[in-house]
Amino acid sequence: MKRFIGPVFAVLALFLSSCSQVNSAATIGDQEITISSLQGQVDLILAEREGVDTTQMGLESGETLTRSQLSYMISNYIINEVAKEEKIEISQAEIDAYKIEIYSNIGGEENLPNILVSASIPSTSLDNVLRRDLVLRKITDSAIASGVSQAEISDLIQEIVTAKAKALIVEVNPRYGIWDGKRLTVVAKEPAGDAVND
Repeated sequence: MKRFIGPVFAVLALFLSSCSQVNSAATIGDQEITISSLQGQVDLILAEREGVDTTQMGLESGETLTRSQLSYMISNYIINEVAKEEKIEISQAEIDAYKIEIYSNIGGEENLPNILVSASIPSTSLDNVLRRDLVLRKITDSAIASGVSQAEISDLIQEIVTAKAKALIVEVNPRYGIWDGKRLTVVAKEPAGDAVND
């Protein structure tokens, strides 16, 4: 009788795992990115393209767009966790000041829709993108203040984010591809099915 218990539990675990993936695009630790939230982000990007002249833009579409958005959502959560660990807080005032800085660089707020569409960033995600940039800026400033050279900053940030992603454990629904822990992105699944999770 006991020899059947192992296989039964294995089948049950597989069944439960399959059920969880029905609604999950990815999980990062205990955080889930649902398929509906991912699709909602993609749909918003496509809708916002309709009001902009995109003829000169090399825009992502289809599975490529979906993978890039899932990559963004995963990496955004990871960087938020890095911020918590480093005790970095970004205020709304800092985000608003950053917006003014950006507006001056792009020729005014009226040009923002074009920039967002070109970068495949939905307007509702703007504050999150700016918060993420400011977190990385503060990490950079802190590292430089501690003696890290400008040339080493990129590698340092890569190491910090990669280590946090590995600690959290990222799992992607196979329908979208595979998580590449070294490049911190979701990549298309290879025909041979080789995993690149790290």
